[in-house]
Amino acid sequence: MIHLQDEMSDLNLGFKDCLFYKSGDISQEVYNLVLYSILKFDQQQQAAFFEAVMNGDGDTVSAYHGQYFSYTLDALKEHVNSFLEQLDALQANAQSKDPATHPRVPVILAHNDFVRQTFLAVKANLDTMG
Repeated sequence: MIHLQDEMSDLNLGFKDCLFYKSGDISQEVYNLVLYSILKFDQQQQAAFFEAVMNGDGDTVSAYHGQYFSYTLDALKEHVNSFLEQLDALQANAQSKDPATHPRVPVILAHNDFVRQTFLAVKANLDTMG
């Protein structure tokens, strides 16, 4: 989601808000962020969605999510799959290091494994959605 920093700023979101959970769940802020970025193609729709989010108008926000869910789902799947590919490359790089000369490698590998398991759970969750 790092490529959506401008949109995050618009929605007053920080990285602490945009969460993927070990259970495979995704924070509402992520869904809102992704849909807000998708709605760039129609600035009027984007502005209306923005207003609904900022005003806490859950009915309108839900209606937008219902209307554009397939686009949001595709964008989230693309993000998760891309992230998993990047993580695999980082993991391979870390595994190629000698722990004797790089003493933090075991911690990095454990962290990467935790993140990978989280994103695999998110992927499984998204895959059940369509």
